[in-house]
Amino acid sequence: MKITGYLSEFSLGEIFRFLEQGQKTGCLSIKPVEMAGMMPLIPLAQEYYIFFRLGQIVAATTSLDHQGLQRLIEQRGWLRPTTIQRLLPFCSLTGSLGLCLKTQGALDPEQLQLLFKQQVLTPIPHLFSLNEGWFKFDANHPLPFHEMTGLSASPMDISLAGLRLLRDWTALMDKLPLPSSAIASTIEGQPPYRLNRHEWQVWEYANGTMTLQEISDALSLPILEIQKICFRLMVVGIAEEIAGISVPSASATEPEPIETAEISTSFLEGLFTFLKTKTQANAS
Repeated sequence: MKITGYLSEFSLGEIFRFLEQGQKTGCLSIKPVEMAGMMPLIPLAQEYYIFFRLGQIVAATTSLDHQGLQRLIEQRGWLRPTTIQRLLPFCSLTGSLGLCLKTQGALDPEQLQLLFKQQVLTPIPHLFSLNEGWFKFDANHPLPFHEMTGLSASPMDISLAGLRLLRDWTALMDKLPLPSSAIASTIEGQPPYRLNRHEWQVWEYANGTMTLQEISDALSLPILEIQKICFRLMVVGIAEEIAGISVPSASATEPEPIETAEISTSFLEGLFTFLKTKTQANAS
C-alpha cells in the first residue's frame, strides 16, 4: 500500500493520526517543497523518513543508508566506529541496533532514550512548520533495524512533547489560531493524551464560547502561550479553531434607521407597483 499527497491536502497531524489509529507499519517520507512563481511545486533537497511499526514511531532519519543511528552514537563519543562494527555480527538481522548494543553492555537505557530523543523527538516538530510538503507512505518499505533504538512512541505523544520543547516558533506563527477565534473540543470525554497543567486549563475552556484573548485574560497567561497551546491541541486532533466569534460593535452592524427606512420603503413601493401592474395585465 502506498499513499501520496501534499501537506496542503492533509496536515501532518491528520497523517499521524491515520497511521496511529490504523496501526500501520512502513515508512512515511516527507519532502519540503516550495512554489517558484507560477512554476509547479519544486522538491527541496532535505527529505525526512519516519518509520512506523503498528502505528508507533520507531525511528526517523534523513538518509536511507542505515548509518544514521551509528553516526549519532559516534558523535556523542559513546562508541567508536570500529567498536560498533565489531559488535554488529552479534546483532540479529531483525532486531534493533540499540537493544543489541544494550544487551551487550555497550549502551545503557538512558543513552538509548537520549538517542531516541535526538533522532525522533527533536526533528519532527519542525516538520509542522512546513508551508508545503510532499508525503508518501509505503507500507512495503522494510523497517531499518540498524536505525532503531528499540524504543517507540505514539506519533501524537511525540508531536505534543516536541512542540512543547520547540523554542523558535517563527515559522509556525502564521498557523497559530487567532486571538479573536475560539477553540472547541472535537471529542467526547477526556483527552486520550497526557496534557500538562496549562494545556488542561485551556482544555477546560474548549467549548467554543470564549475567544483565545478572553481565555488568556481568564488564566493570566500571555496570548501567544494560549495560541501555542491551542495549536498543540489542534495538531493532535482533540480541538478545532472556530474563527471570529467576537461580536462586532453596534456601530459596525446596525445601519442608520433613516437610510434603512428610505431604502426599504422605496423597494417595497416598487415591488407593489410591479405586482399590481402584472396582475392587471393578466386580468385583461
